[in-house]
Amino acid sequence: DMYGKKQSLTEVQKGKVLLLEFWTVGDENATFRNAELKELYAKYHDKGFEIYQVSVDTSKPAWVEIVQRQKLPWISVCDFKGAGSVAVQLFGIASVPQNFLFDKEGNIVARNAYGDNLAGELKKLFK
Repeated sequence: DMYGKKQSLTEVQKGKVLLLEFWTVGDENATFRNAELKELYAKYHDKGFEIYQVSVDTSKPAWVEIVQRQKLPWISVCDFKGAGSVAVQLFGIASVPQNFLFDKEGNIVARNAYGDNLAGELKKLFK
């Protein structure tokens, strides 16, 4: 994360509904999407929802500035390797934004769910 602390995806996910979100600060719609995510995070975090947001940026100052300015409350990580990032390669990310929604058992239940689609998926998972 921006403080240099390693954040293990597998440790974070244990028993939680998890949104794995790949993004970049250069995306002009990132602020809007993050605002939507903040609403969902506030609604479901206490029920076991976590967001693990992976930036594919290469500039630490730009990434840290956006995370701090937008006051992102979830786990936000970046290795500053851009497309060469292990996470990017592992999940087959060719462009951003992209996301994966995992249920409490670690199964992918949705991919690239945004806005009302993501809200609907979370509503089903937290019935």
